Amino acid sequence: MSLSFSPPPDSSPKGSLSWLPSREDMSLIFESSGEAMFVTDRAGLILSLNPVAQQLIGRHQNVIGTVFHELVGCIASGEGSCRGCPLDHTVRTGEVTMVSPHQWIRANGAGIEIAATFWPRYQGLERVGAIVVCRDLTVEREAERDVQRVARLAEDAPNPIVEFDEEGSMLFANTAMVELLNYGVSIQGRVEAVFPPNLPDLLKDCLESQRPTVRLEHQVEDLVLAWSFFPLGSSKQVRVYGADITADVALRRAKEAAEESARAKAIFLATMSHELRTPMNGVLGCTQLLQDTSLTDQQRQLLETMHRSAESLLVLVNDILDFSKIEAGKMTLEVADVEIRPLIEDVITLTLELAKKKGLTVQVQLAPDIPSELRGDPIRLRQILFNLVGNAIKFTKQGGVYVSVKTVPCNQKNSDAIVLYWTVKDTGIGITAEQQARLFGAYSQAESSTARRYGGTGLGLMICCQLVELMGGAIMVESKAGEGSAFSYTTSLLPAIQRETSAHVGKASVASIADRTAPLRILVADDNEINQVVACKFLQKLGCQVEIARNGREAVESITHATYDAVLMDCEMPEMNGYEATGEIRRREQATTRHLPIIALTGHASSEDAEKCRQAGMDDVVTKPITLPILRETLERLLAQPDFRHR
Repeated sequence: MSLSFSPPPDSSPKGSLSWLPSREDMSLIFESSGEAMFVTDRAGLILSLNPVAQQLIGRHQNVIGTVFHELVGCIASGEGSCRGCPLDHTVRTGEVTMVSPHQWIRANGAGIEIAATFWPRYQGLERVGAIVVCRDLTVEREAERDVQRVARLAEDAPNPIVEFDEEGSMLFANTAMVELLNYGVSIQGRVEAVFPPNLPDLLKDCLESQRPTVRLEHQVEDLVLAWSFFPLGSSKQVRVYGADITADVALRRAKEAAEESARAKAIFLATMSHELRTPMNGVLGCTQLLQDTSLTDQQRQLLETMHRSAESLLVLVNDILDFSKIEAGKMTLEVADVEIRPLIEDVITLTLELAKKKGLTVQVQLAPDIPSELRGDPIRLRQILFNLVGNAIKFTKQGGVYVSVKTVPCNQKNSDAIVLYWTVKDTGIGITAEQQARLFGAYSQAESSTARRYGGTGLGLMICCQLVELMGGAIMVESKAGEGSAFSYTTSLLPAIQRETSAHVGKASVASIADRTAPLRILVADDNEINQVVACKFLQKLGCQVEIARNGREAVESITHATYDAVLMDCEMPEMNGYEATGEIRRREQATTRHLPIIALTGHASSEDAEKCRQAGMDDVVTKPITLPILRETLERLLAQPDFRHR
């Protein structure tokens, strides 16, 4: 269809009309325009439309011959003669008419926003219709809404947001920032009051490095704010985000305080352990030494009572330390060789005397399929059994205690673990169902009068429960008041490692002290006079020559001027402690081929302290209170090793 567009006569330039575009030019403009264009006659019937207009209304919709007003439905809302159909107004007056953006429902039901401009179309001097140019504002409006949405996000954000230019002037502050500036009497609108004091330097560094700086904490009034600085590219502006972390800081400080309290508690318990074990070392050591002297029956009885009382105090100290480890989540198990039968025999031997005094029988039944040797924590296994057997004897007046151990299938597939099922049964006072519910809690005993009647801390069963769980098992109790109790538990142990043993080596170890032609020369480094006496007496009973050093410095000097077979080194000493003295000894040994056996004497009973001793260069650890058998065994084990034979 041919197109014609002529300006009204009054607007025609004088002279030549050579400036007017040709029909071909008009057609090219019409077809290639990026706007939707409709050509109508005087009555508003659509005569033609370009590709963009066809795409606007729908590719498959034929609108030729349709009244434009009915298709688009645009009504001018202007004043005066422009009201009504803008196309009619344009054709009648020759004026260009613009219609405000409005919603248009397309044939497929989708709504879009369009803006339309109506231009008069001429043939010669006669107005023959209009050209309507429509713009789809959907994308533009969506972009505007996105900008507004982003702006509202910043404005409505609960945390303060502010922008600075390179001079440090505030360009933008959201509502939260304004509220912050009016928060307290010390702020009162002062920007510098709510930011870190080095704000200018922070802005400068952020712009120069073009890297963000995050979570700078600053306290103002009763708030703790965290500020993060972000450079905005080449605009030479910095956007700053704030966050109120007052609650987080309070929680963090509470956590730090709790951790510090836990550390202080651990240090206190470790110190108390050391301080308690030191005098107990003297008490137990002296009672052991006195038992080998000539005593009347009454003296021996009093001495044995004293010894048992000290051992009970030692059990109490151990329970408290174990409980503190459990509370701190630091209770761990060792893995070593375990001989089940000797372990049970040791426990029964230790408890048999008390059972005999009460007229009780103690019976043990072991399944024949239990391996003679396994891998696990022998100390903790002994502790669990000793506690349960001791409790059974304590709470039984007549009858007896029965211990049984058997193997049960392992619940884990493809596991080499050997599960032992232990039972300790008694004919004692029994436990009610209500009492059983709280039996394995901390500081818990069956009833409040139990501690007064039978003694104890109420920690033993809780510790046993935790140890059993660490061994992959569970502990349970069956009991009725007045009918006795049966405690059962399982432990998962590992198969023993097959080793080639030599009887010759074992015999050499046993005979290494007693069969020596020359006595061992031992240096005891300890600042406590009681500990010195006990250690010296024990070593002299083993046939050793003993010398004393009262601190680590004296020990180092003594070793420099004399040759010793071993050193018993206390860890806590004035001037130079045992760790420092050992380090100095090992440093001086580097230029020689000698290695002096050093045995740590410590009142600290934890595995962490034992590891600290070994890292310091000590060869073995003996925990106070020391006993003659343990001291002999430790010396023989160290001196039997070829690397330590230097005399």
